[in-house]
Amino acid sequence: MKRNIIVFLLSQLVIVISVYSVYDKISLLGYINVSFFVSGFLLFIGALVFIIRTGSFDFFMKSTRKVFALKGQREALDSMRAPSETISMSPAWFFTAGIPTFLLMIVALLVYYL
Repeated sequence: MKRNIIVFLLSQLVIVISVYSVYDKISLLGYINVSFFVSGFLLFIGALVFIIRTGSFDFFMKSTRKVFALKGQREALDSMRAPSETISMSPAWFFTAGIPTFLLMIVALLVYYL
């Protein structure tokens, strides 16, 4: 729980610094814009890691390797590890930082339009 709060606060710090450096002032609209990109990036990377780790990307990679391999390399393809076996990182960190940031951006967007 403590680690989740630190990750969330770190992402908010990155957003505030980015808003100030891009817009030269801290505004609600600037916060909404930057937090959309930051949370979208974190959620995209988390989803990508999740998809690769579950093994649903393995068949595509194995098929692509077979299609583009030279004739002499076909035997070496069987010894290659699947992408799900090579990635050991957990997508939880990205979701832990991305989902609360995205929800806070939605709240800021509602405040901006009301």
